[in-house]
Amino acid sequence: MTKFDWIGVVEDHGSRLAWGFVGDSAEGEAPVGADAARLVTFGGGASQPVPTKITASAPGGALTQTQPLGLLPMTSRLALAGLCRTIKDFDGVACVVDGDQSHWVQISADEAVSFQSYLTPTLARGLNAAEVANADIDALSDTLSRPERLATQLSSAQLAEDPSTTIGHLLGAELSATRPYWLGQRVALIATGPLAKAYAAAFTSQHLMVEQHDLRQLQQQGMIAFNSQDEAV
Repeated sequence: MTKFDWIGVVEDHGSRLAWGFVGDSAEGEAPVGADAARLVTFGGGASQPVPTKITASAPGGALTQTQPLGLLPMTSRLALAGLCRTIKDFDGVACVVDGDQSHWVQISADEAVSFQSYLTPTLARGLNAAEVANADIDALSDTLSRPERLATQLSSAQLAEDPSTTIGHLLGAELSATRPYWLGQRVALIATGPLAKAYAAAFTSQHLMVEQHDLRQLQQQGMIAFNSQDEAV
C-alpha cells in the first residue's frame, strides 16, 4: 500500500472525501487505515458568511449567505479553491454541480462574493433524468423563455418518458433564474459525470464562454491550496 505524505479528508453534510498526497501531487483515493505522516481534515472550521476569501482560513468551513438563504458545503468550497489555484486571478462565475445541488458563485480576487444554489440535480434524480448527458435543447430554450410553464412541461415529459426533455426543462429553468450571473460573464463549469455533459450542452446552447473542469480534480487542488496556506502560517 502506498505511503502518503499526507491525507486530506472532508466530512461535510453527508459527504466524505479522502485523497492521499505525496507533496503537492494527488496519488488517488485514500482507503480507511491508509498510511500517512499527516492527516489534514477539511471542513472542521466554523461556517463563514460571504463575501470572504475562498481560502480565508484553514481548515475552513462551509460558506453561508443570508439573502437568499444559502449554504455552500466544504466539498464545493474546495472546488472553488482548486479553481483559484489552477487559474490565477479568475474573475467570473463558477457553477459547481456537487451532490444534490448546483451552486452559482461570483468570484473576484479569490473571493466568493455571493452565490445562489439550486436543487436541479435532486430534481433530475427524482425524475429519472440524472444519467442523461444529452439535454433536449428545444426544451431548454422553451423553459428558459417561459419558466412559469416548468411544472406542466415536466408533467408532459414524464408522461412521454423522455428524460432528455426533462433535464432540458430543468436546466432551462436554472439558466433563466441565473441569467444575472452568467450573462456576459466568464463561466467555469465544475462538475463530473453525465450531468456535467448536460450542463455543458446547456451552456453551449446559450453561447456562454464556458470553461469545463472536473469536480474531483479541483477538489484535490483545493486541498493542496488550503494545506499549502496552513503550512505557510
